[in-house]
Amino acid sequence: MMIRILILLISTVLINSSFAEQYSPDFRLPALDGTTFTLTEKLNDGPVLIDFWATWCKPCLQSMPHLENIHKEFAEKGLQTYAISIDNTRSKAKIKPFIKGKGYTFGVLLDTDQEVRKLFGGNVVPLTLLISKQGEILYRHLGYVPGDEDNLRKEVEALFRSQAQIDTSQKTAETD
Repeated sequence: MMIRILILLISTVLINSSFAEQYSPDFRLPALDGTTFTLTEKLNDGPVLIDFWATWCKPCLQSMPHLENIHKEFAEKGLQTYAISIDNTRSKAKIKPFIKGKGYTFGVLLDTDQEVRKLFGGNVVPLTLLISKQGEILYRHLGYVPGDEDNLRKEVEALFRSQAQIDTSQKTAETD
């Protein structure tokens, strides 16, 4: 068990460092509500937090209440949160009842062929990404263990702190 945890931690560090200053590819996916999601269009409205998951993935299901909490905490500041299901076409019928039953309010997208998941490397879930308004991948985390949500919250807080500093600097420059 300890070896599996150690391997997961090492791979997460390597993956996180390899994505430093990388930009997200654009993608389009159907949403659970019948609309179509396009990343570049959503980035016009602010940063995007995405989490790849599946109904059969226990760590995914453990992380989702924390995703909902972060969504509720930062939505008013402009954070857009989307859970991207990689359930295949046979199991996608479980998604809507699951989301509704848990009362989750973040957006849900469908990646039944996992093509978008593959754009971000591999097929392991959960995979969480925080993408700035400029499209830069600011945070990437693979897997879930209790406490991971604290690191994600810190990253989201740092994003909004830096955005507030930029906004303040721009206002100061405009008044000079």
